[in-house]
Amino acid sequence: MDPRSLKKNLLWSGVASMISAAVWIGTAILINPSFDFFTGALSQLGSPGANYPWVYNVGLMFTSVILFLFAISLLLNSQNKVESSGSAFLMIASLFLALIGIYHGGTYPHDFVSLWFFVLADISILTWGIGLIIHDLIHGAYVIAIVAIATGAGFGISWPSSAELETFGTAAIAVWAAIMIAFFMRSSRNMVKKM
Repeated sequence: MDPRSLKKNLLWSGVASMISAAVWIGTAILINPSFDFFTGALSQLGSPGANYPWVYNVGLMFTSVILFLFAISLLLNSQNKVESSGSAFLMIASLFLALIGIYHGGTYPHDFVSLWFFVLADISILTWGIGLIIHDLIHGAYVIAIVAIATGAGFGISWPSSAELETFGTAAIAVWAAIMIAFFMRSSRNMVKKM
C-alpha cells in the first residue's frame, strides 16, 4: 500500500473508534438493565457487581487501539510541529482510555485515569486547533470552538450524572474527529485535482 493510501485509509479509524465505543458501551448498558444513565457513571458498567463487566472494560481497551491508530493517521497528515504534538497528546489519551478499562471502577487509579483521558483529549484537540490555524484559519477556528464549547459546558453545566457528562465529552471528541476527517479528505481531493 502506498503511503498516500495509508494516510487516507487510517483516517477512518477515527470513525471506527467512535462506533466501537458506542457499540461496546451500548452493549454494556443493555446487559445491565439496572444501570441508570441519568444518575450513574459509565464506569459502573465495568465495576465489580455489574453483569459481565469485561464487556465495558475490554471494549474500552479495544477502542483505545483504534483511537491510537487515528492518532497515527493525524500524525501522518500533520503539516507542522504543533499538529504533530496534538497527535502525540491523542496517542497518550488513547493509552489512558485503555487504563480506564484496566483500572475499572472501584479501583484506586480509576478516577485519575478517567479524568486524564478527557483532559488529554482536550489538550490534543486544542493543540490541533492551534496547528491548523497556521495554515487554515477556518478549520482551526472550528476546532478551537469545539474545545471552548465542550470545556465550558463540561464545567459550566450542573450535569445530573457522570454518565451524561462522559457521553457529552465523548460526543465532542467525535465531532472533532469528523471535522478532521472531512478536512483531510477535502485536502487530499484538492491535491489530486492539482496533479
